[in-house]
Amino acid sequence: MTVDSEYKDNASFREHISTPEAVCDSGESSQRGIPTEEETRIEGRIVRKVDLRLIPILAAVYTFALIDRTNIGAARISGIDEALNLDVGNRVSILILVFYVGYIIFELPSNIILKKVGPAKWLSLLALAWGVIVIGMGYVKTWEAFAVLRVFLGVLEAGLYPGCIYLISSWYKRYEVQKRIAVFFMTASFLSSLSNILAYGLIQIADNPSTNGWKWIFVVQGAITVGIAVVVYIVVVDFPDSKRNSFLTAEEKVIVRTRLDQERGTSEGEKVTWKVILDTAKDWQVWACSVMYLSASVGIYSFLIFLPVILRAGLGFSLSLSFLLSAPPAAFSVVCALIVSWFADKYRVRGPFVFGEALVTIAGLGMIGFIEQPVPRYIGAFLGQAGSNALVITSLAWGQNNVRSDAKRSVTTAIQVMMASIGGIYSALVFRQQDAPNYLPGIIATGAVMLLTAVLAPLMCLFYRRANVQADAGTRVIEGNANFRYTW
Repeated sequence: MTVDSEYKDNASFREHISTPEAVCDSGESSQRGIPTEEETRIEGRIVRKVDLRLIPILAAVYTFALIDRTNIGAARISGIDEALNLDVGNRVSILILVFYVGYIIFELPSNIILKKVGPAKWLSLLALAWGVIVIGMGYVKTWEAFAVLRVFLGVLEAGLYPGCIYLISSWYKRYEVQKRIAVFFMTASFLSSLSNILAYGLIQIADNPSTNGWKWIFVVQGAITVGIAVVVYIVVVDFPDSKRNSFLTAEEKVIVRTRLDQERGTSEGEKVTWKVILDTAKDWQVWACSVMYLSASVGIYSFLIFLPVILRAGLGFSLSLSFLLSAPPAAFSVVCALIVSWFADKYRVRGPFVFGEALVTIAGLGMIGFIEQPVPRYIGAFLGQAGSNALVITSLAWGQNNVRSDAKRSVTTAIQVMMASIGGIYSALVFRQQDAPNYLPGIIATGAVMLLTAVLAPLMCLFYRRANVQADAGTRVIEGNANFRYTW
């Protein structure tokens, strides 16, 4: 019997496995069709299988995507400024900016290709190609050549993150998603922060680490990315309805598809058409969540790229300490983001956490920018990185939670990540070379977009709660489904 026939013949099973999320308002579950203890146990076992097959490898490849796009920060204190004359004018800002040109343009097309070709093939091809590009960066002789390679790096990395988020959201229920995104993103974020320690080890290979150690950073890290690309092709799973997912039995595939269809309706497998793209682009809620995500990305990129420079030149730490001290704030942010995600999924709310994360980030930025003593400024890095990292996850999950259609969710993901790329450009423009080493204007500009998020979050909560009340009263239908409720 085929999977499709099993799926169609399993009507009684589908009736029995229901999802409280589909008929709840942020925590009020339906009393109809509650799964038995045995069915819950079977679902849990299948979800754990998916977890182990999906999350670790996606986190690994995204780790090196972050490393490969931000290792210019480590290279700057390892001789690349002098070798390529990057300390002239705003060349560093230009190098950071050009990455996002291709990144923004190719995010949505890449997600469409991913849906047609399949995640395993497409994501592995992207990683292989950009790994080769990064290796090439270790051999450039001029800053112009380096800039061209940064453009290609942006084009190739454009499809990875939205593809990973789309793939994760395709496998899990709405209130299972944020924890998985948190583990995926924070694992990559923390491990990428350790790249400064790896970079410090790599530059020791050079005969003069402080002047030409930067070459080894690109060559070795690019080679590791190429190796991971091969593993991605072998390990990464495709979408739930794909025949390639041999790690699940036919019965397990039925259960996976059933539990998702019970929650979303039979929207899985919808095609991304121009109508879907235009309808999604006209939805103001998508843009509101995307603006929040933009503010989070501004904070993330600011800390990833400029923290080593602030530690080295602004706070006066040695080369080795500047590398090493970049890691603890990232480690702290991992713990905070995982705790926040657990509570956000448990209580099925997003907005209050978004509001709190924005305020914590603003506090951290204020400590870095306006306090002179090194210790309080360093503590500010802990707060700022914790708030912005947690905000990335919560704002992304919020946008995913309030979209029922599979095709619309794909476009929503691309729009959110596109806005994050604009956040990267914003960071490059506001953190100017003439403001080094303290970058006070950039810190203020980052705080400004965080303040916008702190204003938006309560307004969104009020809108969603009012819409849910109207849906409960039968005067409104949300996302084309009478049982669907917004997550506020």
